[in-house]
Amino acid sequence: MQKINLCAIFGKKADFGTIFDLVAKAVILLLAVFIMIYSSYDRLFAFSVKKDLPTRDELEAGAEELPPAYRDIIFEREYPLGLGIYDTIFSDESVTVPKGELKISATDLSKNPMPDQIYFKNKTAYDINISKFLTAYGASLEASKSEYDMSEPLVLIYHTHGTEGYAEEGKVSYSASSLPRSTDTTKNVVAVGKYLTDILNANGIPTVHCTIMHDNGSYNTAYTNSAKSVKEYLKKYPSIKYTFDIHRDALVGDTAVYKTLTYDESTPTAQLMFVVGTDEAGADHDGWRRNLSFAVNAQHFLISRLNNIVRPMSIRRSAYNQHYAHIGALIEVGTCVNTLEEAKAATEILGEVLSGMILSGVPLYGE
Repeated sequence: MQKINLCAIFGKKADFGTIFDLVAKAVILLLAVFIMIYSSYDRLFAFSVKKDLPTRDELEAGAEELPPAYRDIIFEREYPLGLGIYDTIFSDESVTVPKGELKISATDLSKNPMPDQIYFKNKTAYDINISKFLTAYGASLEASKSEYDMSEPLVLIYHTHGTEGYAEEGKVSYSASSLPRSTDTTKNVVAVGKYLTDILNANGIPTVHCTIMHDNGSYNTAYTNSAKSVKEYLKKYPSIKYTFDIHRDALVGDTAVYKTLTYDESTPTAQLMFVVGTDEAGADHDGWRRNLSFAVNAQHFLISRLNNIVRPMSIRRSAYNQHYAHIGALIEVGTCVNTLEEAKAATEILGEVLSGMILSGVPLYGE
């Protein structure tokens, strides 16, 4: 059998370490491609809620038995797949990460949904048929005569964890023990809340912004502190119907800390996530299904605006102070290693959608 002369192929000084490294990367790349294809399975084959959506009359009549096509409860196994693996291996290879620090790596956790696919994670014991909460499929966000008095505050923006910060521009890594936090309200989530407040006010929706950092001094009492603020605002402005608690997430792995990222054309944009509270942990919160319907419809309109901007929502046992106003929502804007500009890019789209929903009077399940 003829022998293969590797030196003749690669030169007399063949670098077998380099050859092995290239082969190893090729194998890992193929594995990443396989995982991307596998993780897209739900998008390709999951049931769609588009067919035979219930009419408004059916929802008002309390129709509980819905066609099988609605039963598309899709759960997310949330860890970076596909492009996240590729990014970790191949991107910024020249960047040196200091010993003991975690590399900043971008990942897409949206699961590539279509507008009629609502992905979510249910952390409760409730059997939730998510499809019946999507009440505005096919509707457009066109301003109509509002049922609200626009001369008084309608929306409250606040921050239970106000010291949650974002990555500095140009940073490539962080220590797990020093992830971005700040009491500078021009650099943390309070800045994102101000940006959202300005957008809503500019669109004719009277909005007030509580800039208190309720976790500053005691993280464990943050929700108790923010509940006090929410109650005070509602007492001062009984006209408030919407309360939005703006946060940012943190996704930390063994070797990397992840930013959630997509692109609005060429603009890097953080991904959003709704956290919906319930009454399962004991809160007096019989309106949680209305909040869920608001989040489901918001997720639908956000996906219609920019396909991968939303991560699957998280439905939780606790109420998270969402039971004081008519509508309450907790919204995660990016993670600790997104930049403030990436968070603001997402907030601009969020503000556009929230404004449209409020001004158009989107009907919600349970109303």
